[in-house]
Amino acid sequence: MTEERRHAVLSLGIPLARTEDGSSPRLGLDLLEQAPRHSESVTTVLRDFRYALLPGADGDPADHLGRVDSAVVSPDVDVLIVHIVGHGELAEERSEKLYVLDGAGRRLARPVASWIELIEDHPDDHRPMTLFILDVCYAGEPAVRAWHGRMNVARRRAWVLAATGPKDTAFGYRLSRAVVRVLEKYRNREVRFDPSVRYIPPSTVYQEIDRTVNDLIAEVPGSLPQSIITSLVPAHVDLSQLPFFPNPAYGETPADGLPGDLPPEIARLTDWAWDPEHFMRRGGGGEPVGRDWSEGYFSGREKELGELSAWLDDAEAGPRVRTVTGKPGSGKSALLGVLVCAAHPLLRRHTRRLWHRLDGPVPGENERLAVVHARRLGLDQITAALARQLRPDSPAAASGGAANPADHLYGLLPDEGPPVTVVVDALDEADRPEDIVAALLLPLAQRALEPGSRLRLLVSTREDGRFRSLLALARDGGGCTDLSAASPDTVRQGVAAYVERLLRDDGPYARGSRSAARAALADAVAERLVGRGDELQWGEFLAAGLYVHYLLAAEEPCDTPEEAAALGGRVPLGLPELLELDLMRHSDEPHLRPVLTALALAQGRGMPERVLAHAASAFTGDPGGEPLPLPQLYEVLDRKARFYLRREVDDDGTTLYRLFHEGLAQWLQANAPGPADASPAGGAGSAPAPLTDTADAQEGTP
Repeated sequence: MTEERRHAVLSLGIPLARTEDGSSPRLGLDLLEQAPRHSESVTTVLRDFRYALLPGADGDPADHLGRVDSAVVSPDVDVLIVHIVGHGELAEERSEKLYVLDGAGRRLARPVASWIELIEDHPDDHRPMTLFILDVCYAGEPAVRAWHGRMNVARRRAWVLAATGPKDTAFGYRLSRAVVRVLEKYRNREVRFDPSVRYIPPSTVYQEIDRTVNDLIAEVPGSLPQSIITSLVPAHVDLSQLPFFPNPAYGETPADGLPGDLPPEIARLTDWAWDPEHFMRRGGGGEPVGRDWSEGYFSGREKELGELSAWLDDAEAGPRVRTVTGKPGSGKSALLGVLVCAAHPLLRRHTRRLWHRLDGPVPGENERLAVVHARRLGLDQITAALARQLRPDSPAAASGGAANPADHLYGLLPDEGPPVTVVVDALDEADRPEDIVAALLLPLAQRALEPGSRLRLLVSTREDGRFRSLLALARDGGGCTDLSAASPDTVRQGVAAYVERLLRDDGPYARGSRSAARAALADAVAERLVGRGDELQWGEFLAAGLYVHYLLAAEEPCDTPEEAAALGGRVPLGLPELLELDLMRHSDEPHLRPVLTALALAQGRGMPERVLAHAASAFTGDPGGEPLPLPQLYEVLDRKARFYLRREVDDDGTTLYRLFHEGLAQWLQANAPGPADASPAGGAGSAPAPLTDTADAQEGTP
């Protein structure tokens, strides 16, 4: 566990002292009599971010130089903020260094740069990681010191947030006021950051402070302009771990209730865009009831799992191109999730609980895998994600936008050893999947079929005319696994086992006294879903999981097999009816459906809260179009909508939300109310429109 850092603040508000006649000691300089008040405001808000007053900070208030000198070498502090609001002056025509003025209007004995030197010129001595917040004129001068800019960023211990550029003047305590406004907004959760983020990225804070300074300027017509400046660093450097702004939400339970402590090597795969958590969640099978992926609820599909496991283990045998297809919710991603978790070297040990108890065989460790979850990714993103895995030691190889992406990827394959297997899940959910097939996957499939090829390909997608050529190649070689074509008896047994496991592990049906009722309920659900499978637009496994979620949340448990069988026989056959069952439980929450509908339109990795507040208002029926109040939005996200959500962390530290299954997103898109028919209740009782095919369902999506 990371040792807790000691945070401290030294804030100096330095007004000029009036002369005997009541004027300023320096002609043309304002007295800045409000400087101490703004200094105290900064100190007050930083206390809410774990900052304590610096030990000894109550010393001689006139000894400004001595107090800063002592602070930047303090042995009792790990993270320090030195805030100064007052007058600054440049040593013009000489060194042009910045000096802070004391109460008499005289320069302190040493320039601000000397404090940075006192920190950086002693690499073997303890120095706090220090941020200088300088609300003085010409404050940007120490932020752009050439020698400091040449330092290795990883070794820097001094940083500057300045009110102005090196030659510019500051006005109206704007930087201090902006710092307080922004930090109060974070403290009050008007802007939230993901609980997995320990520190708010400084770039996020600085951008918000800059916007707030501009807001302060706009509040007073005719105000002179002002722009903040920060320590200059190379554009590619990640400063997100700088510890100056602790996240108030750090360590709280994530919105989806799932662990966020992925090992660094797996978290890095997330940065590479191949979404390892998708495979872990789907392979675990607990997502429909909001449970941890590691519990391992995967059931059924033993025959398909065995065939694909054997194929992965023997790189020289079997078809060179394989596809897994089937209707939505039939278990395509779950099947690939188990395969990838068991086979990928970085996931195998971390996910052992997910797959080790399965009845059928699972693949062994496979070091020659490149994997991507294609949902809402474009051609360039998928190409780059695969390239990073093929050549992790060569960032240039991973650049998107290659003129011929298939040749680009094939050229990255190792020249020796067994073929590499490329796995692409959810092709039909990608951005412009027909372009991905034409430019990347079909050419790769054709290369895979060449004698002596160094490549094999496994793609999961729904049956769709856009993928006809790719599916035909797999079928011609005996490599198409169609989950919708499995025998009803096999699917029925798999669904019953899945429901049984979901009920058995937690909740009221976990009691031994209800074992018979549990078995009867599972059998009845499977019998109805599979026996009427020709009427289902959605896969039996997704429908079963959603119904179990509803039963555990809303229905009283049955004690007898007869009651349980009757309850299981009432499972709706359509996704709309399943959603309506659950949404009607929350009839007291009028914002639930608008929030879910807005998230159904989310692109890429998801939608942040501030955007979601505005987007959801379009579906509330409120003609004013005001964004949802944040407390109400948080209530929906953290409680009522929690079951439906997947979350990721954006680069700025905020949380991105999307729906956990594309099938839910497509149904909500197709049934999104327009401005005329939206209602505060979200139309929970309205008859759902039939789901169109994938292309139509996505039409009109921003």
